[in-house]
Formats: sequence, structure tokens, C-alpha cells
Amino acid sequence: MKRVLSALVLLTLVLGVACTKREKRTVTLWSFADNNCAEWKKRKADIDQKFNIDLQIELVAQNAFVQKLQAVMMDGKGVPDMIEWMIENNRILNADPEKSFVLPLDEFVNDSKAFKNVVPGRVAWVKYGEHTYGLPHDVHPVVLIYNETLWKKAGVDVEKIETWDQFFEESKKLTAAKKGGKSVNYALPSGNGGLGDTMFMIWQQTGSNILTKDGKPSFTSPEFKEYVAKWLEWQKTGAFTMWDWGNFSALLKNGTLCSYTSPDWWVSQVDAAAKDGKFQFKARALPAYKAGGAVTASWGGSFLAIPKGTQDAERIYEIMEYLQYDASAIKVRFEETGMLPPFSSVWDDAIFKKEDPRFGGQKLGELQANLAKKMPSVNTGDIFWEALSDFGQQYTELASGKISLDDALKNAQEAAEKRIKK
Repeated sequence: MKRVLSALVLLTLVLGVACTKREKRTVTLWSFADNNCAEWKKRKADIDQKFNIDLQIELVAQNAFVQKLQAVMMDGKGVPDMIEWMIENNRILNADPEKSFVLPLDEFVNDSKAFKNVVPGRVAWVKYGEHTYGLPHDVHPVVLIYNETLWKKAGVDVEKIETWDQFFEESKKLTAAKKGGKSVNYALPSGNGGLGDTMFMIWQQTGSNILTKDGKPSFTSPEFKEYVAKWLEWQKTGAFTMWDWGNFSALLKNGTLCSYTSPDWWVSQVDAAAKDGKFQFKARALPAYKAGGAVTASWGGSFLAIPKGTQDAERIYEIMEYLQYDASAIKVRFEETGMLPPFSSVWDDAIFKKEDPRFGGQKLGELQANLAKKMPSVNTGDIFWEALSDFGQQYTELASGKISLDDALKNAQEAAEKRIKK
């Protein structure tokens, strides 16, 4: 009888383990990016099988994302296991883990072999204080795309330009031709509203961080003041036309805009002009702010993170890593989107060294990968994006001549300091 009971107990345990293995856990991912959702949905069968899960991907409207996340976290029900959210104006990260919407990943990334392949310049955007909060989806290295035909017609070999000062001096030759009192060709686009678009990208090259490493504002530093003063001088050269999102491609095609600083997600704006064949386009590293300095930057992007309240964070981290950095998947991602993954171990693959007909056979992917290795790190922090806005308000007054440079920087500094005290 004892033998029968023992056998029954053993059988029950075996069946219990078998049932446990067969049971799939539902893992929920919220994302604001439709294109990334599409990629993960294509990979769902593989992901589900690898981790024995049922991955449910929910597209959440960007303008409601933070509010919805905050609501479910306060309620304690319906919190997603992981989220994909934007780097810019994220509003969910904080140097103090108690105030952050998501968990610090330090214990996972420190032990991860895969994470060591993510370039530090990209990690900086999801590192607040001493904590890393997300896995970057992309790296978005910035290159200079230029109309070689029109620049050479003006007598300038852009490839030989070493610094931005040289670039703006040479741009005077490009913008010299006038029609109706306005230049026919322009060297760069700019919204000229502060640290946005072109000014934001070149600023990253300067090393003049607007926050110190401990998160305090530094708008009044000599380095940042020098950059803003230089930018204002560059504005006077006549090199700039407005950054026109809706007509960007058309301006390239008709030759009005002859070059632009471009992250990988904006390169396609040159497609129509390159296909037209009237002009030859090329790509190169950015001119340095100062000789020997950084020759790239970054703009935009997203990251995966684990919201507070998620069960089994270690397991979720493993799934996130696979979603972001599976080698075969990110090669397909690059081939389909042209966006460089931040995972450096794959960059030697032939797919990143293909000739690009838009740029006369240049290997754009290889150029982007080489630049990503040298990407400068930016000090981010709790008030970073709000501080950019503070400076933007002052810059508008400065650019219109209503206040001095010193007053603009002083006002931006004081506004940012007030944010820290709140």
C-alpha cells in the first residue's frame, strides 16, 4: 500500500511539473511606436516559444501614454510587464528610484554580457544619476548629408572641411547667389528656437553639458556660453533656412537646402532628390566643433523598461534583451528600416557594409557604425528636458535682441534651479 501511495505522489509531482511547464505566462508590452510593434509581432511566435510566454503587444497613444501608465500603477491593476517609451521628454525616469516609474536595471545590466555591446554614448540617455533604467532600441548616429553638386559648383569641397567654423565660412560661397534678395541655396536648416534640431545636434559635440553629472543646471558655464555665442555668429552668416518638416524633401530636391545634419531615421528625406538624379549627394561625419573633437551626435529614439509592480523582473529583463538585441532580428531591422541598432557586436556584418546608391555607392551603414562608436555622452537628469524648454524660452528673447546673452543664460539657470527645489 505504501508503495502505491508513493507512486501516486511521485506521479502527481511529475504531472504537476509537466503542467507547470505547459502553462504559458502572458507578458504584456505597451509601446507608442507602431513600427516597433510591427517588428515584435512578426517575431511573436519565436519569442513565445523561446520564453514559453504569450506576448501581448498593445499600442498606446503617445499623448496618453504616461497618464495611462500612471493610472494603472496607482490602481495596482493592469500594469504592463514592460514598456517601450521615448527618450525625449520621457517624464518617467528619475535619479531617485523611489520617484521613477520604472525599475533600475543595474543588477541586470551589470551582469549582462549582451549589454556590454550597447554603446555608452547611447546608454547615457537612459542613465539618470547612477542608475540605468532602460535598454535602448536604437542609436541614431548623426551624419552630414550634402549636395555635392551644388557645393562643388560654389567652389567648396565639403569633404575637406574639418570644423563647423570652417563650414560656415565656406557656406558664404554657397549662399552668395541671390534671387529677389534671398539666397538661392542654403547650407543648413534650423528651427532657431533653442536647443532643438540642428542646434541640439551640434551642441552635443561641444561637451558643454547643461547639467552637471549630479544633475545640477550649468547654463552659465563658460563652455555653454561660448557655444551659444558662436551659434549666434553662425546665424549671421546667412547659412540657415528654416527647418521645414513638411517640405524638407522638396527643399532637397529643388536644391534650396544643400546639406543637413541627419540621424538615421531622417536620412530618407534625401530619397526623392537622389532618385531624381539631378544632384549627387554624399554623406560624411559631422565637422568637429573644435579640431579633434566629437564628429557625431544623436537625436530621438526609444527604450524598453520594466514598470514598478511587474512580477519576476529578472525574467522580464531576459525577454527585453532578446526583443532589443537578438543578432538575427536586428540585422533584419536595419535592412528594413535603415536604423542602426545600438548593439556593436553585429556591426561587422556585411549587411552594414552595403553600398548605398543614394550616395554614389558610399557605405552609409559602415559610416554610421563607425561614428556610433565615438558618440559623445550627454549628462541627463531629472530636469533635463524641462531645462531645455527653459533655455528655449530665453533663446527666443535672445535671438530677437530683447535680452543679452548673459541675461538669457542667467534666466535659464535660475528657472532650472527652481525646478530642482520643487
